[in-house]
Amino acid sequence: MAAKPKEYFDIKTATQNGSYNISVDSIAPELMKRKFNRLSRVEKVFYLSIIVTAIMLAIGMVFVRTKIIEVEQNTLDIQTKVSTKEDQLTTYNQQINELMSGDRVIDQANASGLKVNNENVIKATK
Repeated sequence: MAAKPKEYFDIKTATQNGSYNISVDSIAPELMKRKFNRLSRVEKVFYLSIIVTAIMLAIGMVFVRTKIIEVEQNTLDIQTKVSTKEDQLTTYNQQINELMSGDRVIDQANASGLKVNNENVIKATK
């Protein structure tokens, strides 16, 4: 007996060369039906709950990963703003120090016609 054409596959011809497709009338679909029907309702519910839980966990993991990426992006934006503000603060402090230097104050006083009296000078601290 020769093997059936490649369009069909049957359990009887499985060991013969040249067959690979499962036909509708083969024993394989019936075998799956019988195995599935042997399961009790409790087992079916259990396996179904495992599948639903796995799907929910996968969706949850994607959601959490997305939120983590969003929070990291927000953190980077805030760090950028903070570093910009720190640079501005450094620039302002430098300008304050330049404006408050002793030589500049004396030059401004002389330009206004005032005399420098070192006995009246008091240093202010932050």
